[in-house]
Order: sequence, then C-alpha cells, then structure tokens
Amino acid sequence: MKRTAVTAVHVLSRFLPGVEQARTYERRWLRADLLSAFTVGAMLIPQGLAYAQIVGVRPAAGLYAGVFAMLAYALFGPSRHLLLGPEAGAAILTATALGPMVAGGGPERLASLAALLALMVGGVSLLGGLCRAGALADFLSRPILIGYVNGAALIIIGSQLARMFGLERKSNEFAGQLHEVAANMGRTHVPTLVLGLGIVAALVAMRRFLPRWPAPLVMVVLTSLVTWAFQLEHGGVKVVGPIAAEAPAFGLPSWRFEDVRTLLPAAFSIALVNYASSVLTGRIYADRFGYRLDTHQEFFGQAAANLLSGLTQGFPVTGSDSRTAVNASMKGRTQLVGVVAAVVVLGFSLFFTPLLAKLPLVTLGAIVIVAAVYLLEVKPILRLWRVRPVEAVLAVVTMLGVLFLGILQGILIAVALALVDLIRRAAHPHDAVLGEREGMPGWHDVEGHADAETIPGLVVYRFDAPLFFANARFLREQVRRLVADSRLPVQWFVLDASSVFDLDITAAESLETVRYELTDEGIVFAVAQARAPMRRVLKRSGLAARIGEDRLYPTVGAAVRAYLESRDDARTAVGGEPVSSPQVH
Repeated sequence: MKRTAVTAVHVLSRFLPGVEQARTYERRWLRADLLSAFTVGAMLIPQGLAYAQIVGVRPAAGLYAGVFAMLAYALFGPSRHLLLGPEAGAAILTATALGPMVAGGGPERLASLAALLALMVGGVSLLGGLCRAGALADFLSRPILIGYVNGAALIIIGSQLARMFGLERKSNEFAGQLHEVAANMGRTHVPTLVLGLGIVAALVAMRRFLPRWPAPLVMVVLTSLVTWAFQLEHGGVKVVGPIAAEAPAFGLPSWRFEDVRTLLPAAFSIALVNYASSVLTGRIYADRFGYRLDTHQEFFGQAAANLLSGLTQGFPVTGSDSRTAVNASMKGRTQLVGVVAAVVVLGFSLFFTPLLAKLPLVTLGAIVIVAAVYLLEVKPILRLWRVRPVEAVLAVVTMLGVLFLGILQGILIAVALALVDLIRRAAHPHDAVLGEREGMPGWHDVEGHADAETIPGLVVYRFDAPLFFANARFLREQVRRLVADSRLPVQWFVLDASSVFDLDITAAESLETVRYELTDEGIVFAVAQARAPMRRVLKRSGLAARIGEDRLYPTVGAAVRAYLESRDDARTAVGGEPVSSPQVH
C-alpha cells in the first residue's frame, strides 16, 4: 500500500511539477517567498489593468488573467521562478489580431474573442506538449538566449520611459517609444521625473546595502503614503486611480466557426512566442539557481494558464520577464510565490481596490526599469567575442531583431542564422591526414604533431563530420588535392570514418565518385572504422559491394596492416625482399 502511494506521488510529480515543489518545500524559503509574492502582486495589479486596456477588455479581466494564470502554472509549470500573466508582448499581439474583427461589435464581442483566443492559444500549446515539441528549445542556443534577454530587457525599459518622464506612451514599438520620449522631452513633468529617479536610486541602494529588504514593496507602500500625505496627484503626478471591484466570470465564450478560422494563425503565433520567450526566461533562472527546466512540460504550463484564462473571460497570457526578475531579485524560490501573489491579487480585486488609488504610476515604472537593468548581460557578449566572434554577432543580431522586428521575428531570424552557420561549418569541417608517432599508440593529425610520420604510398585521411549533401563536394575535392600533392605515388587511400556518424544518399554518390576516380588511377580505396549508420547506407546503396567487403576495416590499424602486407607481397612477387614494416597499432 505504501509503495503504491509512493508510485502515485511520483507520477503526479512528473506531470504536475507543483506537487513535487510542495512535497520538497523547505520552511526556510517561506519568508522570501511571501515577501516576493506580495511585491509581485503589487506589481501585477496596475500592470494587469494596463495590459487589459491595451487589449480593450474590462480592467478586471487583466487582474483575473494574472490570478488564474499563476495558479495554473504553479501546478503544471516546470520553472520554479517564472511567473505567468498579462504581458506587453502577448497583449499587443492579441490587440493586433482582434482589432479587425471587432469593428462595431462592442465590448462584449471583444471580450468573447479575447477569451476564445486564449483558449486557442492554450489548445495549440497543449498540442505542442502532447507532440513532445520541446525539442524546439534545442535551437535556442546560448548566444540566442543572451541576445533575447538583452532585447527583452531593453523592451521593458523602453515601455516605461514615458512613464518616468510623466508623458503618455502611445507607441507599442521600442523605436517609437524612444522617439516619443525624445520628441516630447520639453513636456517632461519634472516632479514625476525627480520622484522616479529618486525611487530608482533608492531601489539600487537598497539592493546594494539592504539586500534582504523587499525594496519594491517598500517603495510601493512608501510612495503611496507620500502621495496621500502631500496630494501629489494635484501637482500632476499620475496615480493608478480608483478601480471598480468585479468578481471573476466563469464559462465558455460565445464564438462562431468563422472566428476560430480567422484567429488560428494568431493563436499559433502567440503560442510560439509565448513558448520561446518563456523557455528562454525560464532557462536563465534554472541555470542561475541550479535546476533543470523541462522544455516539454513548459508547453503544458502555458496550456493550463491560457485555458484557465480563457475559461474566466481573460485573454492570452505568458511569462512575465519583469515580474520574474523581481521575484528572483527578492530570492523567491518556488511557485508558492505565484500562488500567494494570485491570492493577494484576488483578495485585492474583490475588497481592497481603493488602496491603489494613490499609488504613483512612476513607482511601477521605476521598479520595472531597475529589474530590467539587472537583466542586461553585456559581459557575456564580450566573452563570446573573445572566444568565438560569430556567436557574439549572433547574440547582437538576436537582440536587435527582438527590439526592432518583434520577439518571434527576432528569435526566428537568430535561429535561421545559427542554422546557416552550422551548415557553413559542416560544409567545411575539420579534417586531417594521419600519421604515426614513435612510442605513441594510435594515429595522429600530422599538422598538430610535428613528429607524426606518414607511410610512403599510403594516405590515411580522417573526416570529422557527418557526410551529407553540403560537404560531399568538399570531401571529393580534398581527396583529389591530397592525391595530387603527394610527393610519392599514392597506392592506397584509407578514409578514417570514425567521426562520420551519418551518411546521406548525396554523399554516398559522391563517395562512389571518389572510389571510381581513385580506382581509375590504380589507387585502392578503403574505409576504416565506419559507424553502424554509415555501414547501413553503404550496404543498401550497393557501395559496400563496389568498394569490396574486404576493404571495409574495423580500425585504421587493420587497414594499414593490410596495406603493408599487400606492398610486401607485391615486392616479393617481383623478386624483391620484403622490407621490415613499421610497428602498426
């Protein structure tokens, strides 16, 4: 019975990561998690209201989208730090998709379409999880991760700049936001700017000298009290203002088949952006805090959050870079942060909305900007440049693509460039002519070891890559060059295939051309140490028979011994004395 219970818990822990987090929770984490939760909740309330305004739905929808997204992800999500909810990128994509569909339809039509789109995004994410599409994350390399983080951090900063200067933000694009601030600098509201800079300075100082204090939460409370005491809103400092309390609405949205067909491309786009951005953000904190992020399970976390958001008349949600950064900076350790933050926002939405009326909007902007600044990674780009400049360029291209083209476009361009670079390297891989070193077993690169010596009449050539269409011509040209440049006539050419773990049909045909050309010149072509995948293709294509089964050797040493024996036999046949052969390993 006990064993059955343990097995059940293990199964639940695998499919519901939140169960494992609860089972292994340590009491010493509680204080940090609770402080982080209250701060995240305080951030989410005005952010949820703002993103609901972008989408065009009722303000409460932004609050409850955050509440139910965090609860769902706490149970199904694999990251211990990532917090889901309304976010600028998803809100902008949603507004763009719904805009043409709601002309003259009214707020109820818009709310239904937003909830329907959330359900569709959840369905697409669920399909990705069931299809084990987490392998997509393998294309998100370290340079792409660094570039994305920097791009996302700058986007977050750009989205808050107008708020810091007391200006209205109209553009949803990074370049437009910078232009707005620069063009309206003369209309800066000085008290707002001074207050904002003071909050930034206080947050940085508390992070440096009082790292255990919940600095963002302290600033929220303190600036609200200062605004209330000195009536700063009368001087032009913008505050959150009164918020009407509304209960969450449960149920399926009204929809038509035509709506589903129209929204399907947007649902796939948003689901892909959600997944890519959340996996990249989740990996940052998984690496930083030393745990593994299950990229397949991330699809299920995204699916659960969006499905529940849709069922509560919300809109598409995704991972929040800013709230996650604040969570990590306050030493939050588990998804208990999301659960408690959800309870805080829920309770606040139902009973305490008047308390936010005096909170300056610039306080939230300053908190988000400071969190984003600490996300920026400049040193890793410089380190990439010193080690491998092409990867530094890839990181910068990703950052610029995310900034000026969009998250999805920037990531896709970076992945495409990474694949191009991979194919470029695979098309001209490392190769080596091998020789023997006295007193050292095995065969060694003659360029890397000055004392390595080749055997007259024999070329042993190692190809360090899978053989496929992109490098088949390179192999053929290298063989021709080595034969032509040899000081003595080549009698045998041995291909060391120990690093060739795959062979496609184009490369097999190219290998047949190599065999034919060498045979035509009276040179024996042999293959040593072919791996199982390569042997299968050689056999099925008939190339093994044309090379000769007796010319497929298990090791390079076996091929060299065969060459030396054939050379001695040839000398004996013409009346010469066989010479002593070098020691072959």
